[in-house]
Amino acid sequence: MVKTNKQENLPIQTSFMLVDGNIIEQCYDGKGSYFAIWDGKTVEYKKFIDVDGVTYEPIVAQEVVKKAIMLPTKAEDYGTDEQLDTEIKDFITKWLDIPTNVMQFALWNIKRSWVYERFHTLNYLRALGDTGMGKSRFLDTLGSIHYKPIATSGATTSAPIFRIIQKWKGTLIMDEADFSKSDEAQDIIKIINMGYEKGKWVMRCDKDEHNAIDFFDPYCPKILATRKTFTDNAVESRCITQVMRGTNKKVPYNLDASFFEDAQKLRNKLLMWRFNNYFSIDNSNYIDLGLNLEPRVMQIVNTFVSMFGNDKKQLEVFKTFIQQHQEELIDGRRSSFAGSIVEAIYNLLKNGNTDISAQDIINEGGLTDYKGNVLKPRGLSSQLRSLGFGKMVIKKVNGVTKRCVPLELEVIQNLCKRYGFDSYGVTVVTINRGTPENQQELTTKSEGSNHNNRNNSNLVTNVPLELKVEETAQKPKKPMVFKLTNAKDTLYTMLSNKEVTPIEDVLKIFPKEFAVSIEVMIDNLKKEGEIFEVKPGFIKLL
Repeated sequence: MVKTNKQENLPIQTSFMLVDGNIIEQCYDGKGSYFAIWDGKTVEYKKFIDVDGVTYEPIVAQEVVKKAIMLPTKAEDYGTDEQLDTEIKDFITKWLDIPTNVMQFALWNIKRSWVYERFHTLNYLRALGDTGMGKSRFLDTLGSIHYKPIATSGATTSAPIFRIIQKWKGTLIMDEADFSKSDEAQDIIKIINMGYEKGKWVMRCDKDEHNAIDFFDPYCPKILATRKTFTDNAVESRCITQVMRGTNKKVPYNLDASFFEDAQKLRNKLLMWRFNNYFSIDNSNYIDLGLNLEPRVMQIVNTFVSMFGNDKKQLEVFKTFIQQHQEELIDGRRSSFAGSIVEAIYNLLKNGNTDISAQDIINEGGLTDYKGNVLKPRGLSSQLRSLGFGKMVIKKVNGVTKRCVPLELEVIQNLCKRYGFDSYGVTVVTINRGTPENQQELTTKSEGSNHNNRNNSNLVTNVPLELKVEETAQKPKKPMVFKLTNAKDTLYTMLSNKEVTPIEDVLKIFPKEFAVSIEVMIDNLKKEGEIFEVKPGFIKLL
């Protein structure tokens, strides 16, 4: 909500309110703005409303008059959900050429945008392609029927983008979102990167009072068009991307009056759909699709299936789409430079080499620098750290001193899964941690794999573990040995009996000396999307 000025007792301008179970939305008919008020049964229209002695009125701004933000004119009946879906698809088909599965996802994305406040996280819809391949048409067609679309471009500076999102809480439609390496571009990248999740506030100094801090909330749906992939991996992973390749299909070259009339009618019907469905969306219901999905993809699942979880047909279509999306993400990672490093380490491990140096990785992967020259070991250091490996360990290997990559069980497990090597299986991996004087050894043996089973979905997690822990950091007389069989199964059994479990209670069922290893396992399972931390220190099974 935005005050018209700093004086008291003047109306407060806003485009959306929830008051005593009523949903209040701003509409604009080309002449003036007014509120559509939904009480759960009927809609009435008012120029302003009074709540507890305070007057609220619609936002008066040039972006409304110039239709830089597109609002409904009223709430219109849409019949059934199936009829609305058909009308949306017909509109898209008339003006845009995209594959059937992408159109289906676009439909889900459009409807989700009209109730997006009910979810905790969002992903973004993105068109990727060269000039003239249809990116702008993608934005125009899909963007025009998203919730309160706000049209802008990559040429816009970050300050007005922060403020327009804060002001309208609509869908940001950004064309030419390819950013050069500048401070301004990085600010916009932060809007995109931080705006996928509720509560990710961005702080800025107040333009009038430099000692005051303004907090901006960038959370809102976004549709982007770029000519290249993002160099920021976090932003790239949040996008559902359609590569635009042009079309031979006969679609209108120009957007005529019928386009805007049809888009307006759909916005009106989607407003009524918002009224009817806003409070019925329950994002706490978890629906197991029976797929082994990674955390980022699980976030996408949780924000969509709550809208059509009772529709088996749509669920099957969604399962196919989301599995294909994950495969595309993994393929993209495997073809990256980091993917080449992981593949080299995987091949070395598979061939029984557990004393791996940076030079071994370079030789195995044929790694080169940007000039095409063979990479030097020092050039691999930062990449290994970013992949999760610790400081190099000095070892004697065949009488020769060697700087080896510390192969930690959890790191290897996560990398193999993330980069798509878990389906091949390393039968035996021996992993050493620490220094030669104080060493912790973990030996794992894989006994077959069933990759559709959550308890047997990676190469080194759900297998008998033998952990050898020295009694002291000094030279011990003898090691203390504890065998922990199927720690992951034990954890799942405990969590399946309760809705929410304190991590403290979990640690109590394992010997104290293995607390750190169990905490690491829990953290990894949270990253994999199998365990959810409801609040700090309390977890549940997804």
